[in-house]
Amino acid sequence: MKKLILLCLTLAFSTTLFGQNADTVSIKKEGSLGFNFSNVGLSNWAAGGENSIALGTVYFTKVTRTKGKTKFVYEIDFALGGAKVGEQDFKKTDDNLILGTRYAHEFAPKWAYSIIGIFRTQLLEGNTYAPDPANPGGEIATKISNFMAPGYLNLNLGIDYNPNDYFTASFAPAAGKFTFVSDDDLSAAGAFGVDPGKKFRAEFGTNLLLSVEVPIAENISFNTAANFFTAYESFGNVDVNWETLFTMKVNSWFNATFGTQLIYDDDILIDQGDGTSSREIQFKHVLNMGVNFNLFKKSE
Repeated sequence: MKKLILLCLTLAFSTTLFGQNADTVSIKKEGSLGFNFSNVGLSNWAAGGENSIALGTVYFTKVTRTKGKTKFVYEIDFALGGAKVGEQDFKKTDDNLILGTRYAHEFAPKWAYSIIGIFRTQLLEGNTYAPDPANPGGEIATKISNFMAPGYLNLNLGIDYNPNDYFTASFAPAAGKFTFVSDDDLSAAGAFGVDPGKKFRAEFGTNLLLSVEVPIAENISFNTAANFFTAYESFGNVDVNWETLFTMKVNSWFNATFGTQLIYDDDILIDQGDGTSSREIQFKHVLNMGVNFNLFKKSE
């Protein structure tokens, strides 16, 4: 695995040096920062219900640098949200940090060599909640995740196919998936596929990444990316991470987003609540409506 990382870094460095020529450099910057808030307050409400507050923030930045046949892309994607219902404590509802970079050098029309790195983690502790039999109305929190528990680093060395401005397919026969579990309790439990007591696991395999960015209408866009990884030591067991995002812009200040994420990881066992665990499809959807600020012009 160390050799794979060293190879990717060496290629990225060397191609950067050889790519320095008289070609014109163009830089495109995209970025947004959004906040959303919702509140329900009830007093003597005959229909019932509970007071609630929900807060959230999303941040996205993408910088694309093109020089001749060479392209660098850098991305940061962050989301954090929480809610308080009734007398319960504030609980997080969304927590995601993604850092991505892509180097591509075109060797033929629509085809390019590429090196892709994607890092994923979260910021806050994640818990499940169950009723506390010793405290009616209370809850027992069980930690199931934390910062860098898990953390994932994917390094892909392969070929891109880019037939138009909307679709990209990246196939990497040399791919590494690195799983980090820095939390001592989760490490001791062997969470997220690491051996009990270990905090790191490396897998070598092949990866396919498909991404689509489509402007559906003047104020509506759709993005989706699906990642498929299979390790050579367990070839055929495919880990899937599929994300979609609809963005609907109301005006220059307000917008709405609806995103989904589907995950299937052969190394992750989901507690079934009856003392057993099994491999399951994980699914999340998030609807945000709120204030949004553009951080950059569309192109510079």
